[in-house]
Amino acid sequence: MKNLLFVDDEPKVLQGLRRQLWPMRCQWEMNFVESGAQALAFMATHPVDIIVTDMMMPGMDGSQLLDEVVKSHPLTVRIVLSGHTEREAAIRLVGPVHQYLSKPCDADDLRGAIARAFALRDLLANERLKQLALGTSSLPALPALYAQLTEELKQDSTSIERVAEIVSQDPGMTTKIIQLVNSAFFGLPQQISDIQEAIVYLGLTTVRSLVLGLQVFSRFEGNKIPGFSLEKLASHGRLTGMLARKIAEAERGDLGMRDQCFLAGLLHDVGRLVLAKDLPEEYGRVLQAAQAEGKAVWEVELREFGATHAEVGGYLLGLWGLPHAVVEAVTFHHRPDPDSLPGFSPAVAVYVANIFAHDLTSTTGLSAHQINLDHLTRLGLADRLEIWRSKCELDETSEAAAF
Repeated sequence: MKNLLFVDDEPKVLQGLRRQLWPMRCQWEMNFVESGAQALAFMATHPVDIIVTDMMMPGMDGSQLLDEVVKSHPLTVRIVLSGHTEREAAIRLVGPVHQYLSKPCDADDLRGAIARAFALRDLLANERLKQLALGTSSLPALPALYAQLTEELKQDSTSIERVAEIVSQDPGMTTKIIQLVNSAFFGLPQQISDIQEAIVYLGLTTVRSLVLGLQVFSRFEGNKIPGFSLEKLASHGRLTGMLARKIAEAERGDLGMRDQCFLAGLLHDVGRLVLAKDLPEEYGRVLQAAQAEGKAVWEVELREFGATHAEVGGYLLGLWGLPHAVVEAVTFHHRPDPDSLPGFSPAVAVYVANIFAHDLTSTTGLSAHQINLDHLTRLGLADRLEIWRSKCELDETSEAAAF
């Protein structure tokens, strides 16, 4: 049985949640308490997979409660369900909260958010890696880009376009911006995948608060890992995103799909950031083994960890509520989903673009990454491969490859 804990100081709200979720009573074990102190006492003696808490409560507010949950129960998924609408309060939650839902919350939306969180548990089987992802509140940013963004935001004359240009080069900063704008706090009618559009909605004041005030973008300390370069990872991600967008253009995908393809391509290796940040010695050995054996890094990860950086990244982005198409593309960018429906999707674009990007930047002309033609055939897309390859020729992407 899956275990849920709801925390709200208003009994009528808890009664409403009971009614909304009554149809799920045979699948979820649901408990309801009226304070942060009661929640911590309950969690001390009962397993809790997901905690859903209000923000404004007397004594201990939702932010303080979740800070304690992070310390004592790192494997618990943390969701805020609140009608509190001060922007500063929402921004405070960027660290300890995985998702933010806004009151009043439609019953289907609430059930959907919880069901997706439970489904993610099966995506990453390794409990140790799952704990790393659950404990990740931010991803490392490139020091040079972080410094550049910091200086830019100090200028009164800066523009949204300039800030978006800097952020879009860095997977860590991009992920946090997209996570925040897609939270229910902003009440947008549809999820956003375009970085500049996200910054328009957030506003430069909020971005300044994130970067200069709360400093939610962590600095990377893993430069001593043999064979790992944050700069190369970011460059490869940006190139993959650009190629994925070109493939979507070839398939006449709409603007929304093109944005999802670029975003998923940029973020497809964020799982490697988590592993390099939290398991530097072990991940260094993985990279060395891949180099010595002439294997793809993900193959050695699977052997050593029982999971790959693709699943770690997909799990993290799913927890943070990024668009499903982006999560799917990140999760399956090395091993295509055998249950994929026929037709084109961002997952297909990123899978192919990642291999193209490796081929374009290979110094030996050889690559450990090969396209699964059987998969493309099952999707009815095998005959499109050469068209995509032509669209992604090196002379069209030389600038991105040199980034």
